[in-house]
Amino acid sequence: METKRNQQYFASKGINVLLIVGLAICLLGVILLFGPKTNSFGLVVILIGSVVAVFGSGAKSGEAEIDNQLYSITKDMPEQAQIKYEVYEKHFLKIINPVFLKGFDFKSPELLCKKGPDHKFRTESYNAAQLYFTKEKIYVYGKHICLTDDSEEKNYTFGGSYPYEEVDKAYIEDEKIKVNGRDMTIHSFALKLKNGELAFKFPVEYGADVDKAADDINHTTEKMTERAAERAADKAAKRAALRAMDQNK
Repeated sequence: METKRNQQYFASKGINVLLIVGLAICLLGVILLFGPKTNSFGLVVILIGSVVAVFGSGAKSGEAEIDNQLYSITKDMPEQAQIKYEVYEKHFLKIINPVFLKGFDFKSPELLCKKGPDHKFRTESYNAAQLYFTKEKIYVYGKHICLTDDSEEKNYTFGGSYPYEEVDKAYIEDEKIKVNGRDMTIHSFALKLKNGELAFKFPVEYGADVDKAADDINHTTEKMTERAAERAADKAAKRAALRAMDQNK
């Protein structure tokens, strides 16, 4: 990961001065090209300007490079989750599709944030989580990613496996915060357990698919909890019947 270039991306403010200077030098070189006595010198000036401009544009990451780095890190998470938990497509429930959640983290203690020309806010922290659903459990495999620090402390995995009977609900929480002095609303996706703990909670890229994911998880949790209770009742009834048969022998 290009941590140094990423640091420059978040630290830079306003116009890229080196790029502007390099382009200005190139323009001067073009003007000199039309002078009968300065045309050869103009080529040298253009070359110098080009070097300055290239260095200025390449000193830091751009929005596309930031996004590509995150894609490179997260693209294999579905497969990694299956391998980690030894849960594969044949185990998946038919009533719900796997859920993939992602988003920049705006709750970092030392927030580095920048708004790109695409009007999208990006921070140095990012979360992603792959959720799978089987007959008995919800499996969560998540990654916390830091774009400016590649240490294990800042880049780690989270998650676990949660029986439906232990899951309370999935929900989306809206929160207004200040980012770089501006008011901003973030949307966090959370999976809450019945003991009051959170399996996870982090800001996500909000959309209709996120609302649907929460609704689908809650519907699935309700149905599978009912089925688990029915299975438990059936087992208890069978054990009671066996005990009664033993007593009557």
